[in-house]
Amino acid sequence: MTIKLLIYPPEDDKLPERIRAAVPDVAIVVARDPAEARREIVDADAVYGRVDRDLLAAAHRLRWIQSPAIGLERTMFPELIAHPVVMTNPRGIFADDIADHVMALVTGFARQMPRLIRQQLQHRWTHEGYRVMHLPDCTIGIVGLGGIGSAVARRAAAFEMRVIAVDARRTDRPPEVAELWPASRLYDLLGQSDFVVICAPETPETRGLFDSAAFKAMKPTAYLINIGRGKIVKLDALVEALRAGELAGAGLDVFEVEPLPADHPLWDMENVVITPHVAGVGPYTVERRHQVLLENLRRFVAGEPLINVVDKARWF
Repeated sequence: MTIKLLIYPPEDDKLPERIRAAVPDVAIVVARDPAEARREIVDADAVYGRVDRDLLAAAHRLRWIQSPAIGLERTMFPELIAHPVVMTNPRGIFADDIADHVMALVTGFARQMPRLIRQQLQHRWTHEGYRVMHLPDCTIGIVGLGGIGSAVARRAAAFEMRVIAVDARRTDRPPEVAELWPASRLYDLLGQSDFVVICAPETPETRGLFDSAAFKAMKPTAYLINIGRGKIVKLDALVEALRAGELAGAGLDVFEVEPLPADHPLWDMENVVITPHVAGVGPYTVERRHQVLLENLRRFVAGEPLINVVDKARWF
């Protein structure tokens, strides 16, 4: 029996042709608008894209959804969680690019690059009070040891940093990680870390996880780096903590509200580096996303286990 794959919303115009070449036993339909998607999902076996309540209600044969996005906080709703459809995502495709971004922030803070760049813009030549952090003396704490967190751990270990981590479900400790603890030991990690890197997904458990209490648990000499999800960090609490000297600074690529409002106080803080949600930008992102789709589609047609299956109730 031919498998029907619905692609919605449309992505790359060349993708259907590529799918047909790689997995011939698939009928591909690309829906251009919501009405067409509702008509075509009725007898679709699989969807590449996003399924909302209306589409799910119209689906009679749907067994698999391949999400183009890793973060599923805007995708999940109760009916989808309860539905027997299997969902997968392309986790892992950003790991090296984001880990490189993290280490750029870590090394930049360690060598006081934000201060030096400001001095350059001001045409000021001074090294008064210039102090650096010796990375082999530092501990980096990783919140979420998935693909991205693991890539950060490998890079940090190459800098001879001590690596510790917490994770909600992982229990196998890789050799470059000195300690791997359950999520319940987050505050132990915060108290020991010179750099705290958030690599966790947004879930009901992680929303607002970094609040005033979390910042008070950090070392006042430590830096927070968030490349996970913006809603994990309460920005008002972060601003208060930075002003109170409860942590040394922050490198932020994701925010509770995006774009970050132009009048937000974080913009003008000298110990904060802001990047506009670009940590995952890389030359191979689209190719990697499509490779996951093609591999899972091959497996789906062959009746084999899919990769990157999502725990829908936990959003990752």
